[in-house]
Amino acid sequence: GISNPRLFAVSDRPESNEPSNNQASASAAELVLDTIGNGHADANAVDYFKFQVKKGQRIVAECVAKAIDSRMDPVLILQDATGREMDRIRRGGVLDYTASADGQLVLKVHDFLYRGGADYFYRLSIGTRPHIDFVSPPSGKPGTKSQFTLYGRNFPGGTPSEFKLHGKALDKLAVEIELPANLAMEEAASFDFVAKPSDAPVEGFAYRLRAPEGVSNPVLISYATAPIILEQPSNDTPGTAQRVSLPCEYVGQFYPRNDRDWITFEAKKGEVYWVEVLSHRLGIATDPFVVIQRVSKNAKGEEQVSDVQELSDLATNIGGPEFNTATRDLEGRLEIKEDGTYRLQLRDLFNYAESDPRLVYRLALRKEAPDFRLVALPQPPPPINRDKKEALPWTPFLRKGETIAIKVLAYRRDNFNGDIQLSLEGLPPGVHFSAAKIEAGKSSATILVTADEKAARWVGAIQVLGKARIGSSEIVRQAREGSIVWTIPDYNNEPVPSRIEGGLMLAVSDKEAAPISISAVENKLWETSLAGKLQIPIKVLRRGDFSDAVKLKPAGIPPVDPMKEIDVNSKTNETMLTLDLTQLKIPVGTHTIHLQAQTKGKYRKLAPDEIKAADAALKAADDAAKQADKETADLAAAAKKSAEALAAAKKAAEEAEAQVRTANEKLASAKTAAEKTSSNDDLASAKSAAEKEASDAAVRAKSMTEAKAAAEKAFQEASAKAKEAEAKKDLAVKRAKEAKQMVDRGQPKDLNLTALSVPIQIKVTAAPITLSLESDAASLTPGAKAEIPVKITRLYGFSDPVNLSLVVPKELAGVKAATVTIEKDKTEAKLVLETTIDAKPGQHRCTLQASLKLNQQDLKVEQPISVKIAATSTQK
Repeated sequence: GISNPRLFAVSDRPESNEPSNNQASASAAELVLDTIGNGHADANAVDYFKFQVKKGQRIVAECVAKAIDSRMDPVLILQDATGREMDRIRRGGVLDYTASADGQLVLKVHDFLYRGGADYFYRLSIGTRPHIDFVSPPSGKPGTKSQFTLYGRNFPGGTPSEFKLHGKALDKLAVEIELPANLAMEEAASFDFVAKPSDAPVEGFAYRLRAPEGVSNPVLISYATAPIILEQPSNDTPGTAQRVSLPCEYVGQFYPRNDRDWITFEAKKGEVYWVEVLSHRLGIATDPFVVIQRVSKNAKGEEQVSDVQELSDLATNIGGPEFNTATRDLEGRLEIKEDGTYRLQLRDLFNYAESDPRLVYRLALRKEAPDFRLVALPQPPPPINRDKKEALPWTPFLRKGETIAIKVLAYRRDNFNGDIQLSLEGLPPGVHFSAAKIEAGKSSATILVTADEKAARWVGAIQVLGKARIGSSEIVRQAREGSIVWTIPDYNNEPVPSRIEGGLMLAVSDKEAAPISISAVENKLWETSLAGKLQIPIKVLRRGDFSDAVKLKPAGIPPVDPMKEIDVNSKTNETMLTLDLTQLKIPVGTHTIHLQAQTKGKYRKLAPDEIKAADAALKAADDAAKQADKETADLAAAAKKSAEALAAAKKAAEEAEAQVRTANEKLASAKTAAEKTSSNDDLASAKSAAEKEASDAAVRAKSMTEAKAAAEKAFQEASAKAKEAEAKKDLAVKRAKEAKQMVDRGQPKDLNLTALSVPIQIKVTAAPITLSLESDAASLTPGAKAEIPVKITRLYGFSDPVNLSLVVPKELAGVKAATVTIEKDKTEAKLVLETTIDAKPGQHRCTLQASLKLNQQDLKVEQPISVKIAATSTQK
């Protein structure tokens, strides 16, 4: 299959991993400036890093965690070499320090709540590279080259700005940036930072400043929807409101604290604008609020002000607790009721404690432009316990014969309320999807994806497309993918971390089939009418050890939610899905439904061929381990004998060397005695005997030395072979253990299973008949009669009588038609129109109505018919 997605960072600087012993100041890890240190926080512990600085260097330290899918909430504490605290930053952000002298500094890193573990990883950056805190304006028109001002630290060629952040002065640098023109390429791409569910409709790109010290952090530049107007500093009171012309995009800052920005504009009755503020969705902790007023003057020339509209949070959440799309940004429709002057106040409800120049905003006052954006959310199988509030990371994976669901959310914009047709592109052969649409007025729908029995193994990217008609144009939008970052056992107690991804992946298995597959016996469009009863034969295909009873719950559209489960016992593979439309309020139209299946059985993680291979591997590994064990024992015995032989050879060599020493000593004594007197034959004979003994001892010692060397060589070879055999044995035991684990994986495990059926398409018509006329118009003169032949087509086995009548508009007098009945099993009748002599001449729109009863419910089918009455000579 394929895993859930994870963010991966690529930098332009050297990287290192923290050592395991850097949790004390004395063992702080050395980190070179302008490099990256990768680490993770341990519970109830602090990581220490030391680095060298030079006087005057502006050091920026940043600990990246949330942006790489970490659970960590970092705290940074800067100390000098004596342990004195110089600065600290809590819960993200950057630590900014200018060195007052050459020397060593120490940086402490830990989680805000001292949590830790494998999920609490981080990337620590310490250095002099540029850091961008914000950019003004925060947006630009696509396809243009525009001037922007960067605000931050360590800008090459930068100059001091008028802003400070947490007491630290910010630099500024003017740059020219060319914005991409091809929005279609950008819409489905992920930002170079974490995008929240609410950020999905925000289009933009990541900008980085390049410098000799390295590339800066990314900053979002979003795409403007109207001409940009920059905030002027004197707009803080109603009397100094900045005058703008609509449409426009007004950009500024909630700065200083408690800032109120005012603009004024002229508008005419009937004009419609959409007012939208983007700030929280730009990754900024703000809560924008807007008040719109109409300004007029009374007869005395005194200013009269009346509030027109207030706008605050877009609190609607279309993604549920697993993908919360609510935002503190705002949006609303402004319809001008009177010509005149209007004034707008914009402020941040959070901005009361500290002046923060990073709090930028975009205030869009644009013409109404209906549109939409999409996000696709892969869905895990339905939970066994439907009350369970677990949120799971999930990536689409299909076994043969399996069906999975992809939920698609629609972010509707500027009053767009139409249908959105959904489709999938990029699917491999053997994988199919159900037709689906997000209906008018709704915000989501589900696409069902099925792999057939012959689907091949495949992994790749797929695209969810949405198509809608807006005015005279057909709009196509590609969905971005949404993902849950971490498993949350109960989302009632803990918010679910979720974000936007760069693309949607799908994996298909060719080895494993779904434990059960459920489908209609026939793959066709199943039809009935209102008040009808539709019976759909269902088949259940069980595989492997899933032979237990199955519960089937209809799902897919709200009207079938109240239906009871269908029990399929273990002795049958067929059942009947009955849709009784006298009870189910399924509307006219084509719908996709499915069945949620629940059963239990024994599940094997390996396919049969893999189990067979694992068994063979285990047998081979066991045999190899036994052989290795025998070889090890034999070679160990040989090594032991070799060691004993070596010991004997060493002893013999030592004894021979001792005999050589003794013989040499005797020879020396004999030589000394012989030299004192040359006439003594006994002494000469003793000398000769001593020389022979010394010679024999030397020969024997040489032989014993050679034997010792041979024994040592044999011992070394035997020891090496024994050591090699021991390693071979360890490897054989390890492989046998791995093979055993593989075999264990192949053993059946008890599993409660939920699954989805192949989608079932149903069509509901207004009645079990259709009407047809030879002509949809009738002409007659006042006082005359005319026959209208009517035919019906009977559907779904309906054979009962049908009553035909003519409905005329209230203003049309003098025209009538007696009700006629098409008898049971008949299909034709004639409706007779009669007019009085004073019938009103002209072309009149009437309605032919067919009435019938189906399952004790009244149904009607109507068809328009034009009745033309000629004028009499008197009327002329």
